[in-house]
Amino acid sequence: MIDSIFPLVEYSATTSSEDVPEEILRITKNLFFDTMGCILSGSSAKGINELRKTIAFWGGSKQSTIFSFNDKTSAPFAAFLNSAMGHANDYDDTHDGALNHGCVTLVPALLATCEALNSTNETDALEWTSTKKISGKEFLAALAIGLDVSNRLGMAFIPYLHVGWLPTTLWGPFSCAAACGRLLGLDVEKMHNAFGLAYSQIHANRQGLVDGVLSKRLQPGFSASAGLQAAFFAAANITGAKNIIDGDFGLKALYSNGQIDGKYVSENIGTFFETINVSIKPYPCCRCSHPVIDAALSLKNEHGISWQDIKDGTIYLPPPSMGQIGNKFTIRDNPTVDAQFSAQYTAALAFISGRPKMDDFTKERILSQEPVAELASRFGVIEFEKDNSGLTPVDMTIVLKNGQTFQIRIDKPKGSKTNPLTQEELLLKFSDCLDHSIRTYSENDRGKIVDSIDGLLHLDDINDLIKLF
Repeated sequence: MIDSIFPLVEYSATTSSEDVPEEILRITKNLFFDTMGCILSGSSAKGINELRKTIAFWGGSKQSTIFSFNDKTSAPFAAFLNSAMGHANDYDDTHDGALNHGCVTLVPALLATCEALNSTNETDALEWTSTKKISGKEFLAALAIGLDVSNRLGMAFIPYLHVGWLPTTLWGPFSCAAACGRLLGLDVEKMHNAFGLAYSQIHANRQGLVDGVLSKRLQPGFSASAGLQAAFFAAANITGAKNIIDGDFGLKALYSNGQIDGKYVSENIGTFFETINVSIKPYPCCRCSHPVIDAALSLKNEHGISWQDIKDGTIYLPPPSMGQIGNKFTIRDNPTVDAQFSAQYTAALAFISGRPKMDDFTKERILSQEPVAELASRFGVIEFEKDNSGLTPVDMTIVLKNGQTFQIRIDKPKGSKTNPLTQEELLLKFSDCLDHSIRTYSENDRGKIVDSIDGLLHLDDINDLIKLF
């Protein structure tokens, strides 16, 4: 019996870049643009330079770029570090239904693979890979298909996963294996092996998030590196498990008590792309907190509410969001993570400061913002919609000191398909991200990057773009 993963395997190996609709490629280009901003901003984040130095100590072929650092390392390490940078500020895109960060694993893995395949040192080339250039269109098609694989798996399993599993790191190895495998030219058999090798490496838990530690931002990096390795190993005829979903120890048996929404891995593959449902974050914090921020901003602006007049408030969250941002706000070893993953804190921040920015989540800013912490303590958080596996709706009730009560429900958070960021907002976010890079990008540098990504579909060699970072 053919495993339920096979339609995604076949789709990944056989779909031509010409078969990916232009609209999907356009959406994917915007996602890529946003992700590169997130990666560059993460270069200055806590722990990143220490990781870079550790990787340099280990050594390896200088194949692939560590962005913003003017340095190179081996493809798996570059994928790992660039992915960790992309996730460091929690500004990376999210599929709101699957609760999955797709691009933060895929973009670093794909770019590292593109550079590795373009190596000019033929003596170091593997006999089972060929030196080649990857066009902008091939790159975007691989990214779009990888995103589709990741988010289809996410939607198939999200209703049945324990809240402690981290979807990004469950599905990231598969999507990176699929996307990098395309660039390596894997046939269906080898692509199936790549998926199996990815399954051997999946990992996923939220304990680092709950404990507020730096390992939380590393987890997508492990997935990016794992998927890239899976693709290269499969190209070398290393075999992997085949019964990935339905096997005795497959995904269903180990992760979802035998349950799956099978239509996501079997229906409309290649004709409907989950990529259209990926949201770009307007705020640098957990996506689950974005409807909370939208609610606070809406109440503040529509009713002229001053934060000093708030007596108390209640935030109502569906279960997945409750598991990530519903804990009582407490400052521990990593105040940035504590604030980014707190419904109480982000609501209070929005009422006091307005739209949250990257600087609002620095350790120094959080420790100095006593009014935000004090207002956060006035908010209660309650789980509702017990059977809901998504991050919306979110309800908020505010009671003022004069007795007035205001309520709001958010169903369509900012950044989603139904409430997208404008092109101007995308550019402003990208510029803000570059302002936080460890490298200084001049206005001329920024203009070249924006123009090059804008023309990505017509770029002959993606490495011409990579050189700009």
